[in-house]
Amino acid sequence: MPLPRLNGTLTPSGSPRYEQLFADQLVTIMLAVGFDEYGANRSVDAEVEAGLLGRGFVADRSAALDRLSAAGRPLPQRAGDHFIGRGLAKDGQGRPVDVVLTLLRAGDGSGGGDVASAYLEGLGRCDIAGYGGHGRYGTGPDFDYNFTADLLDASGQVVSSYSEYRDLEEALTISGKTHGRSVLGEYRHLTARRLLVIRRVNSGNLVINLRNYHASEFGAYLMVDQLKTDANVRRMSKQRFDRKYRMWMFNGCRTNDYFYNLRKLNPQANLGGLDLIGTRRVIYWSAIPDSLLGLVDGVVARDNFKQLIDRLAAVNPSDGSDGETGPSHVAEPGHT
Repeated sequence: MPLPRLNGTLTPSGSPRYEQLFADQLVTIMLAVGFDEYGANRSVDAEVEAGLLGRGFVADRSAALDRLSAAGRPLPQRAGDHFIGRGLAKDGQGRPVDVVLTLLRAGDGSGGGDVASAYLEGLGRCDIAGYGGHGRYGTGPDFDYNFTADLLDASGQVVSSYSEYRDLEEALTISGKTHGRSVLGEYRHLTARRLLVIRRVNSGNLVINLRNYHASEFGAYLMVDQLKTDANVRRMSKQRFDRKYRMWMFNGCRTNDYFYNLRKLNPQANLGGLDLIGTRRVIYWSAIPDSLLGLVDGVVARDNFKQLIDRLAAVNPSDGSDGETGPSHVAEPGHT
């Protein structure tokens, strides 16, 4: 029986509810940059901040919090960088709308758990939330290292260590061939005999989905296995949200994998209406700054859904090298 999916659409009708988003002539946005084991997120961290400043935002925590207080909005209770853009948008009557924006960055990954907590808070507090980073094989956003893996010899001594999927997969491919086993077979064989020891690093993970939609990829098994066996991992289905209209964008590889669970396992998040934007193919770190900033630009310009995903597709071209082509993003507008 096929696993349930919600794929989103490339041709969505309608528009975000700007009359609600711009209530009190204020809209709140959170942008969050995830973690990459090779450090690709560090340049994204800087580029997003520079892009905000270039668009007229000012990094001013006090002014941002004062504006939230004046509108009776909840104040952030977690760490983050706060910006304010005065009069950057216009409401339906042509009046200026201020934008208060929280920027979260994983940095070196050492504070991934704290960033994940701030991200969860922002999902509830802000009108709009955009995540840019790894999709982690459809499991959810992540703000720190995923794991460390040690290969042991027969006496239990560490032979080699890994902290990235590709490196571990390459090693297991080579060792598996000598015994006539696939990379997945080698992984199962070695872990069963405690010759491959995986140490989970899940404090920065937010689990939306534990279905393996990518059965042809070794990393998907490793990712899902480690999350399923961690009783302390944070699951989106256990989070509580008040009744409020929201729009969430997940800008990581194939994040439309999240849609089914966000709809079916989080009814509270959908009560006030929840619009979802995600990706349908592999995207690249180099495009994440323009994608997150494109979300801000689209909201300020009052894009409809089709204009918004076209704007995102324009900064996420496919080079076809992975065999996945076509537009990058899809929308799944909510219904109340």
